[in-house]
Amino acid sequence: MRSQQSALDMKYRPDVDGLRTLAVVAVILYHAKINFGAWQLLPGGYLGVDVFFVISGFLITTLLMKELHHSGRVSLLSFYERRVRRLLPALLLVMLASLPFAWHYLPPVNLVDFSESLIFSLLFSSNIYWDFSLQQYGAESALLQPFLHTWSLAVEEQYYLVYPLLLFALYRRARRYLAVILTIGLVVSLIFAEWMTQRDPSFSFYMMPTRLWELLAGSLAALLLLNQFAMNSRSLVQRFMPALGLLLIVVPMATVGFEAQHPGFITVIPVLGTTLVILFRRDTDWVTRALSHPVMVSLGLLSYSLYLWHYPIFAFGRMAEPLPSIELKCVWIVITLVLSTLSYHLIEKPFRSRSVSRRMLFATVFLTSLALLAVSSLWIIAKGFPGRGGYLGGLVQSAEQRNVFLDGKNCHSGKFAGRFFGISESCVFTYSPGSKTLVLVGDSHAFSLAESVRALAEANGLNYSQVTQDGCPHIAGYPQALCGKRSKAVESFLRQFENPIIIYSARLQRLLEGGEFDNQEGEQGSDPDKTNSTTTINEKFERARGIVTTLTGWLDQGARLVIVYPVPEQGFHVNTRLFSYNQVIRNADEVPTLSTSYSLFKDRVASSYQALDQVTGPNVKRVYPEYLFCSAESDRCVASESDRLYFFSDNHVSPLGADLIIREVAVELGLRIPDSFRK
Repeated sequence: MRSQQSALDMKYRPDVDGLRTLAVVAVILYHAKINFGAWQLLPGGYLGVDVFFVISGFLITTLLMKELHHSGRVSLLSFYERRVRRLLPALLLVMLASLPFAWHYLPPVNLVDFSESLIFSLLFSSNIYWDFSLQQYGAESALLQPFLHTWSLAVEEQYYLVYPLLLFALYRRARRYLAVILTIGLVVSLIFAEWMTQRDPSFSFYMMPTRLWELLAGSLAALLLLNQFAMNSRSLVQRFMPALGLLLIVVPMATVGFEAQHPGFITVIPVLGTTLVILFRRDTDWVTRALSHPVMVSLGLLSYSLYLWHYPIFAFGRMAEPLPSIELKCVWIVITLVLSTLSYHLIEKPFRSRSVSRRMLFATVFLTSLALLAVSSLWIIAKGFPGRGGYLGGLVQSAEQRNVFLDGKNCHSGKFAGRFFGISESCVFTYSPGSKTLVLVGDSHAFSLAESVRALAEANGLNYSQVTQDGCPHIAGYPQALCGKRSKAVESFLRQFENPIIIYSARLQRLLEGGEFDNQEGEQGSDPDKTNSTTTINEKFERARGIVTTLTGWLDQGARLVIVYPVPEQGFHVNTRLFSYNQVIRNADEVPTLSTSYSLFKDRVASSYQALDQVTGPNVKRVYPEYLFCSAESDRCVASESDRLYFFSDNHVSPLGADLIIREVAVELGLRIPDSFRK
């Protein structure tokens, strides 16, 4: 058996680079959304990120333990210099290369979002940004966010900020219990991840505390190897461990994904698999030999560049061609490989090899970061430069959703308006003391109607209040914890108004059916794991009952209720699609007609209609947006036509669409239609 010193001097492991190749190929193919009929290639490919986390924990711990053993301390300056050399030059290059494409393809509001995400990515906090923006990973709109993938880099960097200090402290004061303490941390983080996934999936997916256990799994593997674990083992069981580990990685990647439970206990499968491959490697084992193949090693060395480049290329590619063929996606992958190879040899490798001095490194990083921050800030301040897009660009700008503010406070809870926005803090506009109040309740679909509802209230001498939050339909029994708390608080909030008029709108089809809308025209349908129903019959029944119970309860309290039935989902991002048209039809003075299937929409919302129809009584009014935007004769629901843009995103109405819907609300309530409404 080798000595600990020998273990600490372990040589380069090519099989780890092979694991990197497996991980990055899986991630790239997952994001490419390559379909053969109803079958998607690697629907669980997102698990490649979890493999990366384990590898990072393993390598960082090995590096730090070597330094601690030899010198008894950790040079933080050298450690972070290595991290800067490893991560920043290539990342900054990709950011710079993305700027002209963002300027060319992104509508104003999306350019602002891009700029915000770039700033947070520079600060290695994009995971916080994506969490608070409530951006669902893998959704259609997420595929158009060029830097969404940097969330994982942020998690690792946050880990790097804390872990060396923790390891140094434990090494000096509790060396004998180091593995035990890290194991406890792993278990606590894993339990926390499972708990948060059931209550706040966005936080659990993006944030470091719920991903820490995956990094610690790699750290523990490093400690075990450094302490001679299984290094010369010849038992039959241990000989099969690498194959078992590889199986635990590959099978989940190749089968239907489990995002609804990820990360959590089920994520232990690929994490354990990666750990087994690392722990039980043997030069004579076929898994080790396969992973150490020169092709696998070469791609593994490129893995960081491949990861950086692929997502922006895919995002801008989808903006240029919203319905990409498999062949086109293969072209994207080839472009990714070429650019990654160039950036690795010309940027990444020179900076990592120290052929670039420390002074030059930090000067380059600082000045480039400063330039990126300046450009991003300018784009934010200029609100995305709405004048750069010609006629269609101006139209898209005019169709941006209108926030309602009261005394400088955003009345909608979402993004950085705050996921912790309290019901008691909701905006209450008093236009006529003593008059009845119009209360708008729901999720982002209700938010799309907010300014039109406020104008309706003002025009009729009614007061107005708004209780809207992204992703929260505000119904009883909602499974997501934060939204569930808000739905309970709505009841007491509504009691302060005497017989209010409640306008309710929410994306109930998402709640009842799960998944995204499949327009079967090559877009959402490219990802069956996102479009297929993800709710069980029992879940659907309980949620439908919650809808009926909640709305009926408001009626029982004396409210008048206007139910705005679901708006047609499109299955594609309308504003981005139109802005891309502008690149071809630069002088267009007419909006291309964009539409989706009416029949598919009706199938999608059948369960929502069934639930809402059960809410009955003399004080119930119903408004059906489908009659405004859909035609039985053509079997299409239009998103845009002539000079009219009815939708802003893939499922939210524009201000014009909102005016048309609230016009119908006014008719149902016998109220005067505001002069500001467009016909």
